Amino acid sequence: MVRLDSLDLAGESNVRMMSKALPGEFKVLGIGEQSHGTSEFFTARLLLIKVLAADPAFTKIGLEAPMAEVDKLNDYLREGRGDLKAILRSFRLYGYECPEFVDLVESVGRIGKARGKAIRFFGFDMQSPFQSLQNLRDSGVASDISDSLKSLMHYYELLNNEVYDHSISAADFAELKTLSDQVLDKLTGKAQTDEMVRKSIRSYRQFLLLNDSRHAHAMDIQSEIRDSLMAENVLAEMEPGRKMVLLAHNGHLQRTPNIFSKSTGSFLARKLGGAYQCVGLTTSYGFYTTIDPSVGHITDKNKVFAGDSTTWEYHFSKLAQPVFFFNTAVLKQSQKGLRLPGRYRLLVYGLADNQFFDGSLSDDFDYVLHIRKTSGNRSFYLK
Repeated sequence: MVRLDSLDLAGESNVRMMSKALPGEFKVLGIGEQSHGTSEFFTARLLLIKVLAADPAFTKIGLEAPMAEVDKLNDYLREGRGDLKAILRSFRLYGYECPEFVDLVESVGRIGKARGKAIRFFGFDMQSPFQSLQNLRDSGVASDISDSLKSLMHYYELLNNEVYDHSISAADFAELKTLSDQVLDKLTGKAQTDEMVRKSIRSYRQFLLLNDSRHAHAMDIQSEIRDSLMAENVLAEMEPGRKMVLLAHNGHLQRTPNIFSKSTGSFLARKLGGAYQCVGLTTSYGFYTTIDPSVGHITDKNKVFAGDSTTWEYHFSKLAQPVFFFNTAVLKQSQKGLRLPGRYRLLVYGLADNQFFDGSLSDDFDYVLHIRKTSGNRSFYLK
C-alpha cells in the first residue's frame, strides 16, 4: 500500500510516492471514478497524469465524451481558440462542467508545455451528433449536400431533449436514418483523404447505431453497443510506442463486465491483455454532485456512505490511512484463503437509490486509489 498525503492530493510529495508505484508496462491505462460528480476524483486523476507525464511515450488522454466535441479542447490548448466553458457545454455531459475539470484541462496544457511535448485529448464516446454534422458541413467536401446537412442538424435541434435522453421515437429515427443515409452515401466516397471527415462520419454512424429505435428500450443491448464502440474508438487512437490514459466511469473501465453489460475495459483487456490496465477510484463517505429529482436541479449534497460489512468501502473506512493506493494482485495474494467483500459502490448519472452492487474490486481493477472522505464537485449549475 502507498500512503498518500490527503491534504495535498496532487502535490509533489504524492507525485514522488506514486512514481514508484504507478504501473509503467501498459499501452492503455484506464483511470476510473465511482461517480461523475466527485471533486477529489478530478484531483486524483491529475496526480496520476503528473506522474505519467515524465514518460515521453505518454501522449494522449481519452475522455468519456463525444469524439468531435472533444477535438475542440485541443484547439483551445494549442491555439487558444474557443471558449472552454462553451466547449465543455457541447459535450452535453454536465459532469465535466465544473472548475475541477477546467483546472485539469489547463494543468494538462501547462504540463505539455513544460515537458516540451503536448498531451492531446480525444473523445471515445458517441452520444452527440451535433459537432460531427457541423464538421461535415464546414469541410465543404460535399457542398452539394450542405442543405441536407443543415436540415439534419435542425431536426436534431428540435429533438434536443430526446437526443440527450436517448429516447428518439421510432418514427423520428426512421426519418433521420433515411436522411442520414442519403448524406452519408454521398460523403463516404469523397472522404478518403480527409481525416476529420472520416472521423466525423465514423462518430455519426456510431451515434445512429447507439440510438437505433429497435433497441432504444433495451438498456443491456444499448449499453453493450456503447461500450464495444468506445473500445473500438480507443483502439483506433493507439499508436506504436505510445501510451494513453482513459478517463471514464469505473463501470466502463473495469476489466470485467459491469452490472449492465460487457464493459469497455473488458473489450480492451480481451484485445490487449496486460497492455491494458486500470485504476479504480473509490470513496467511503461524503457527498457527490448529480441531479436530485425531488428539488428539480443539480445539487452537491447527495450522500455517499460506507455501507455495511459486505462492502469494500466499509472496510476501507476502518483503516487509519485516509488516502491510499494499492495493487489488487498483491492484496489477493496477501489475503489468500480469506473471504474478501462481495460488493462495492457504483454511482451512475442521476440520484441512486441503491449505491452498492455485487462485484470484487480485486478482480475488476489492477489498482485502486481510495479517498476516505470526498465532496461533490462544484458544478457550474449549482444553485
